[in-house]
Order: sequence, then structure tokens, then C-alpha cells
Amino acid sequence: MRRMHLPTGHPHALAQRGSATLTAMIVMVLSTMILSGLIWQQHLAMRQLEYQRDRRQAEWLHVAATDFARFILAENSKTTSAEDSLTEAWAIPLNNTKVSDFLRGVDIPQELSHLTMMGQVTDAQGRFNLNNLVDQETGRRIDPDGLMTFQNLLTNLGADRSLGNQVANTLVQTGIRFTDPGQLDGFEGFTPMLRQRLRPLLTALPERTNINANTASSDVLRAAFQGMSASQAANFITERTRMPIKTVAELKTRLANLGVNSAGDPRMVDVKTMFFIARTEVRFPESIYVGESIIQRSTPGAMSYNRSLTQIVSTRFFSTINE
Repeated sequence: MRRMHLPTGHPHALAQRGSATLTAMIVMVLSTMILSGLIWQQHLAMRQLEYQRDRRQAEWLHVAATDFARFILAENSKTTSAEDSLTEAWAIPLNNTKVSDFLRGVDIPQELSHLTMMGQVTDAQGRFNLNNLVDQETGRRIDPDGLMTFQNLLTNLGADRSLGNQVANTLVQTGIRFTDPGQLDGFEGFTPMLRQRLRPLLTALPERTNINANTASSDVLRAAFQGMSASQAANFITERTRMPIKTVAELKTRLANLGVNSAGDPRMVDVKTMFFIARTEVRFPESIYVGESIIQRSTPGAMSYNRSLTQIVSTRFFSTINE
């Protein structure tokens, strides 16, 4: 039977051609969507691999920098006097430096050639140790000196002193101890702004520690010495920069000379340090990797079990966007 062809302008012919065109467009759109999805998945997979590579490289750089910091701290303990101050070698920061500058003459991957790194060792005992809120011997009662220092710090920042009682009571009741000051975000009343202001003033160390008067900031000094004013703290810092304090007895004399009414509790203040923070920032084109390690240093006559003057207590590592 002969097939009949409809004229080009016939309505049925036009409908058939319209249906074919619509079908072709749908197929094209679906193909494009599938292809775009595959390309996007491949892009995400490549970005994930790049992220893992960058993080791994940053971690190794942090390990290397921390080992160097441990060496400096150990040598400092062997060659200098008993006090620790910001005039010593460990306190010198590593400014924003290209990683390739440390590897001159070495063939390094292209992705490492533009990396920069910053490093800084700070005195952890220049901050208030949140675990000082609890008596370390029993662990079942609040340490009154630690609580008062924390309350003074909150007051100096314009916050409610009772927040200190809330934190201390929780530690005693639960037996939990801080491992990072960021854990304050779990307590009511500690707003993001307050936590941000407290962050550089706090630490969380595994044992009770004294505040080092040679390295503490103005806010921490005023918290430790309740009768100290802001101007007295500024004068104290200027004087200790010129001449670091060598003994607790000398510290009390300087406070008296400044007219500070309260000499503080000798159990809460010292002029030497056992705990330090090694911090690095490794900058990639699109991200920044930050590493922080707490280093514990023993005295030469009381080495740790592994016969090392220093050991790493904890490390935290995180990334941010490079804006």
C-alpha cells in the first residue's frame, strides 16, 4: 500500500515537526544537565583532592615549625636564667615568609612555590587557665583564687561576674575539664562577642598553672592583681619590657613601687613558664590553615619520662577562607 505524504503546510505535518523539535530540545536539555552534573562532580572530586593535599602539606609544615619551637625552648631552658620573658628568643615571631625561602636550591612542587607561612610562640601562662577554677587536689570544689581571677577578668571586660560561678560550678558538678577555651560557647551568657574578647586571654592546660607576670597582658594582670588600674598595668608592662622580673619577691617590690594595693596571691602568679603555644598559619591562594600546639617544657633537672625537655600536650588544626 502506497504511503500518503501530507503537504508541507498541512496542519498534521506541522504538528509532527513541532513534536520532533520539542523532543529534540528535551533530549538536548537532559543531556546538558547530565553532562553538567558529571562535570560538577568531577570538579568537586578534584577540589576535595586539592583540599586534602593542601591540608596535609600545611600539617607537615606545622609539625616542622613546632619541632623548631621545641628546640628553641629547650635551648632557652639550658642557657638562660629561671625567668621567662618576651625578650627571649622563643618570643621572636616568624613574619609572613615564603616557604620556598626555606628551601633554596631544592626542587619543590609548583603548588608550594607561592605558599607563605607565619609562626609565633606565645606563653600559655600569660593567659588565665580555665582549669584553675577547680581545686586540682580534690577536683571536687571550686578554687577560690582561680574563681576570683576569672571573675575579675570578666568584670574588666564589662561582663557579668556571676558567669564565673556558673562555669566553676559546672566543672565541679560534672568533673569535666576544658581542653580548649572555645568550649565556653556551651555556657549560657557567653555571647559570641564576649568569647571573641576572651579568646586571647584564656587557655586550657592539663594542670594548675600560675600566671607569668613577665608575659601577661594588661587585662590578665589586672585580673590577677585586683587593685591594679589600667594605667598601673601599662606602667608595669613598660618597666618589665625594659627589665624583666627575675623573682616573685622582685615582683612584689615592683607592684608596691607602682602603688598597687593588692599584691595578689603568690600561688597564682610567677615569673617563669612551663607551657607554651606554637601557632602557624599556612596561606594558600584560597584558604588559610591554622595549627596550634601546646608545648610543655620541663626544667633540665626534671626531664620527662622520655628524657626530652619538651613534649606536645595537644594540637588542634583548622582552616579558614583566605579573603
